[in-house]
Amino acid sequence: MPAFFADLKLSEKALAERHTTIGGSDINVIADGKPEAITKLYEQKLNKTSDDLSMVWAVLMGNITESLNTEWTQVKQNILIEDRQRVIKGIKHPFMRCTLDGCVYDYKNSVAVFDAKFTMGRPLKGEEYSEVIPRLIKKYTPQLHWNAYLLSEAINEPVEFGLLSFIKSGNEPTFHEIPIEKDYQEHLIKMGSYFIGCVEMCVPPHEMPIATPPTPLNERVKVDMTQSEVAAEWKQFSQQYLQTLGAVESFKKAETNLKNLVPSDASEASGNGLIIKVSKNNRKKIEVINAED
Repeated sequence: MPAFFADLKLSEKALAERHTTIGGSDINVIADGKPEAITKLYEQKLNKTSDDLSMVWAVLMGNITESLNTEWTQVKQNILIEDRQRVIKGIKHPFMRCTLDGCVYDYKNSVAVFDAKFTMGRPLKGEEYSEVIPRLIKKYTPQLHWNAYLLSEAINEPVEFGLLSFIKSGNEPTFHEIPIEKDYQEHLIKMGSYFIGCVEMCVPPHEMPIATPPTPLNERVKVDMTQSEVAAEWKQFSQQYLQTLGAVESFKKAETNLKNLVPSDASEASGNGLIIKVSKNNRKKIEVINAED
């Protein structure tokens, strides 16, 4: 193989680490939930297969254009992209790993992870050209959340944004901001933990659910639930909520009033079937006294 292509390959150490960890590109595969792709990834982790991507045109283009994409974004968006190609390993979850395309330490009073992508821009069957980038944003959202978690852990600061810059064919890169949501990060980590557990036990993963990325605020729509597929369930729980709302409000009011009646020097207060225990920091907890006690 010519040296030009050989130089783009990962080192033996990096390849070995990828067999025992889950990286950003891996979590994209896992979150997508496609059985064939997940099985292929599982076999790669067990070193049963090893795809040679050194002569895959789309991969090469992504590699070659990354620096240009990053520099262009830095100038056009007036941001400083640092820590390029920084490898981060998980502290709380050692199976987590990522290689950053970069990060921005001063983005809207927070920190952001950055990823530069290249796409041929071809739509899937039945897809319009205008739908390509939105689909790819959803595809790479898991990776941004994964990398954001690891960076946040490494620097001990919140990472609240993911930034994607797409080169579509030969067009100027487009810039996209994705808010990072902690609940989605935790969901991805649970999926990653399950997957790497399967690898360690040599048990193929089965029926992994799709981890649908959160819908950005500017893309969310109003929904009439009475016209949805779950209209019956919606009606049932709506009626239940309305019927018990008054009781909930009365409960909260009584709880507040009872706590206010507890003397300031009391360690606990009891009577009429209730006991209120007062902690060292003066927090009050109400318990129902068991009639048998």
